[in-house]
Amino acid sequence: MQPMPGRCFHCGQPLAQEAMAEHVRACCLAGSPADALLLHIRDAYFPQTFWIFALAPADLTLAALDDFLRRLWVDCCGHYSQFAIGETVYARRPNGSLVEQIMDAQAHRQPMTPPLGEVLTPGQTVTYAYDDAWPTELHIAPLAACRPEDQADIRLLARNYKPTTACRVCGQPAAWLYTNTWPLQPYCDAHAREHPDWQQPDAFLPYVNSPRVGLCRYRGPQDPALRFEVTPPEEA
Repeated sequence: MQPMPGRCFHCGQPLAQEAMAEHVRACCLAGSPADALLLHIRDAYFPQTFWIFALAPADLTLAALDDFLRRLWVDCCGHYSQFAIGETVYARRPNGSLVEQIMDAQAHRQPMTPPLGEVLTPGQTVTYAYDDAWPTELHIAPLAACRPEDQADIRLLARNYKPTTACRVCGQPAAWLYTNTWPLQPYCDAHAREHPDWQQPDAFLPYVNSPRVGLCRYRGPQDPALRFEVTPPEEA
């Protein structure tokens, strides 16, 4: 996938990812003691395509960051998720069976209860994974400690524009991915609906702006306010 610029949600400015890192850092006022973290979060496999910057209060837990990532980018069926920080794995299995919970305990996986400020340090890189069958893996880099203005939850500062891909039949922008083959095949809406497998459950998944696109049953955020299916200005 191609490198994607993104939009700053404070001023609306479109910038490349590297420039956005400096842009949002300038909007994050340093304080002492610091009570928030500026987070740079990227897809592990397509880091130049799918990326976000977020400001997270340091007293929120890893579970709160997990909730944020699930709502915004990855959750399809309530799968297992984990943060790997140094030698410690912090895990969560919302729909886990008793056997799975026992196996997690035997693997010394810890609950996601620590505050972000206790386990995340500027300069490190943390790995996040969602779903142990069809995993989506992210890298999280705390860039700076900051003092935000009256913020109680994680706030999205900037994210990538939607990458474009062409329908394999006509070359128009794709709206769907055909999942019964590998690699996944992009289709526009018209040609997807003409496909003989269109009525099969989950044979076609929406081509959405997320690193989880095309995996499991992912169809984008459930909250419409969290969707950002916007192409770069020059392509819009």
